[in-house]
Amino acid sequence: MYTQTFEQVLDDLYETEGIHVCILYRIDGTPIAVRTPQDTGVLKVMLWLEKQINNILREINKEGLTATTFEFKNYQIFITLTSRSTVLVVIIDPEAHHQLISIEISRAKSIINKCVS
Repeated sequence: MYTQTFEQVLDDLYETEGIHVCILYRIDGTPIAVRTPQDTGVLKVMLWLEKQINNILREINKEGLTATTFEFKNYQIFITLTSRSTVLVVIIDPEAHHQLISIEISRAKSIINKCVS
């Protein structure tokens, strides 16, 4: 049976139309794997995210959430727990096909959970 690694899952997710960035973090905010273009606009959002990720993760844990979303002018950020120890962050174009992206994020989340469990 073929088993995907979380690296392959991120590669597949990153190829989805409308997704600009995929980042897998440890629950403490340390990045494990990153897929991103060299676009300066999205890099500014990533810099904001890097400064805020620990606070965001603390609030997700405190409130008992499994996911949250942030909206910027040109990007949306989806943050979802993938396991007890990992968090998936996906930055997308706000005009992207949200249902397709939600399905792809759910699929990636499930596979990542199996990879790290």
